[in-house]
Amino acid sequence: MKRIFFYFILLCSTSLYATQTTYTFYNAQWAAKIGTYAVSGSDGWVCDIAGAGYAEGRYTPQGYMYAGVQVTNKDDFKNAGATSVLSFTEVRRIVFNYCTNNSKGQGTIYVKVGDGEEQSLSIERPEKDKGSICRDIELVFPTPQTGKISFRTNCTENSIYINSITIKAKDGSPNITGLTADAFELVTNTDQLRDSDEIIFGVSGTQHNYIMGLYDEWNSRNNIYALKGVYSPNRQTVNENPDAVYTLRIGQSDEGDYYTFADIDGYFLVASGGNPNHSTNNYLTIWDTIYSRNYGYYGAWKMNINEDGSAEIENLGVSHSNKIQFNLNGNTPIFACYADWTQTKPALYRRVVIEDPTEPYIKVPICNFGTVLLDDTQAQGQTTIEVNAVNLTEDMRAELAGGSVFSLDRSTLDRDGDKLTISYSTDATGVYHDTLIITSGTTQVKASVLLSVQRRLTVREACALTDLTQCYLQPVVITKKYDKYIFVRDETGSMLLFDSGNLYGKDCANGDILTGVTGLYKNYYGNPDINLTAAFSKRKGDEARPELFDHTPDSADVCKYVRFENVGYSEEGQLLIDGKKLTIYDMFKVVDSSRSKVAGSTSQIAGSSSEGAGFNIEGIVYYYNQVVFCPTKIEYPSEPSDLGSQLSAELSIVEGVVLNPSGETISLYTLDGKCLSTTNTYLQLSNLPEGLYILRTPLGCQMIKR
Repeated sequence: MKRIFFYFILLCSTSLYATQTTYTFYNAQWAAKIGTYAVSGSDGWVCDIAGAGYAEGRYTPQGYMYAGVQVTNKDDFKNAGATSVLSFTEVRRIVFNYCTNNSKGQGTIYVKVGDGEEQSLSIERPEKDKGSICRDIELVFPTPQTGKISFRTNCTENSIYINSITIKAKDGSPNITGLTADAFELVTNTDQLRDSDEIIFGVSGTQHNYIMGLYDEWNSRNNIYALKGVYSPNRQTVNENPDAVYTLRIGQSDEGDYYTFADIDGYFLVASGGNPNHSTNNYLTIWDTIYSRNYGYYGAWKMNINEDGSAEIENLGVSHSNKIQFNLNGNTPIFACYADWTQTKPALYRRVVIEDPTEPYIKVPICNFGTVLLDDTQAQGQTTIEVNAVNLTEDMRAELAGGSVFSLDRSTLDRDGDKLTISYSTDATGVYHDTLIITSGTTQVKASVLLSVQRRLTVREACALTDLTQCYLQPVVITKKYDKYIFVRDETGSMLLFDSGNLYGKDCANGDILTGVTGLYKNYYGNPDINLTAAFSKRKGDEARPELFDHTPDSADVCKYVRFENVGYSEEGQLLIDGKKLTIYDMFKVVDSSRSKVAGSTSQIAGSSSEGAGFNIEGIVYYYNQVVFCPTKIEYPSEPSDLGSQLSAELSIVEGVVLNPSGETISLYTLDGKCLSTTNTYLQLSNLPEGLYILRTPLGCQMIKR
């Protein structure tokens, strides 16, 4: 951070500073938010001269890029800036977060507090390729200033983007600052919970911005509908929503603490589906008691909360589906109960109120880097967190409890709150944990620092995982996309991607190359499968060709895309491959698409000997109670014969009748194997619907058109 100091006559002061307020701008008129709340009217900023535009920005491991209100060097935007609505008391520091172009952008920010003298902050041209990342420049007042704050920006080259302003003063904003008002904060340990806590159910991780609503018979259908939630950027807090607040109560039993969750009317969350004697429904609903004759203590829950905030909340009743989880559920997101941890775990947020605003207090968020993928031989990165504080009389000390993976950019922080950059560097996979300790006098707070380093796996490596293990795949190629089933392969093997709700791979097709595939590995009834949990990237590739097989596949070939040539059907409608039978499972409705057969029915195409066969077939090897074959394409050796053409020396079709002068046994079948007629004389075709049929003769099968 670049610091600019202005030295005045230093007066001794024992004032205790209340808080810091960060305003983040979100349009060219200098409209701002505090945390996730938009501010206006009694707070915020009055636009003096609007900026040239606004850049929403994007977050990288190094911080935000191209974020904030743009001020250019054109005359119309000279001195663009704003004035605060509020008057701040004893302002000690003002921090501007800004960025410029990659290697251009310079100028001056002028700042004034009340009737004080205008001060200047110089924005210098950045190092090449480093200007787009947001960074801080700080103005320090050794003599505190009081009054409204105004700023203006004079850009002399390219652009300057003003992302946010942090004000450290005795009196902060009346809005949410994280310290002077209550907030719903992430729970990372059950020890933080208290009886009668007000709770909001959120979603763990960073993928989905939803919270669990209250049960509503118009919106809930044996589950609890999800509402859009407003989270802080670091997911440490969530905005209050009166339609999502539950009351937690803690009870004791012989097996330890249990928890109940009641809505505003006193009804309890219950798991009322999947009684082992009946069904496996994913019911999560409400009732007026926590005990049921059918479901036991179905309103009582045991709970474990991980350091990253992901909560494992499990019902104590007898319901088969007993674990609360979030499910995106197509485009109708819900919270429901599941038998396994196959969906997204919830996160709990509890209302926290500072009981005595005059006591010293430090607030620091957990630092969760999440999962980082090992790039070649090294994984490294950093993030900057905000350490907030009130009523401290000495600066804070920052240290890590131990380990060599994490490091801090400083050991001393300002007593009014400060930013702290935490970095990591490692060359090995694993789950890393450390503890950040912040101390000022007798006040101390600790926060977890978390990092998971993984590498992308080949298909063969993924197939060796245990069930419900998070998996990150190397690039794979699609061989077949069908509804929510995506069959893929790489050089080491083939597997299935299960896209519940058809959310992530809706527009995928054969040959597409997928990168960033992430999900939970599971053996899906004998098929290696990844249940997708996040979006991936795709690009068009060459058509994926099937692997030529001349033998019947076994379980090691499951999910492979293969081709058989010169094969036929057995009497039972199975494929005959080198004299061995392979059951057909018409998953893709290829055998008779015109009849829209139900997926899973077994083809009963008219039988023939393998010697009289001679057609080619492509498809996916699958496991459905046994190894089966799912055709994607069938090639017959010749075009179907038109009515009236010569079939053989013995058979011919004349005016819609198959003539059979030799008296051999002949049969007529539909494509799905239904026998329409078997005779030793002739076959009448004229009364049949137009379409394709199979004529079975002693010499083999012949496709004919009606």
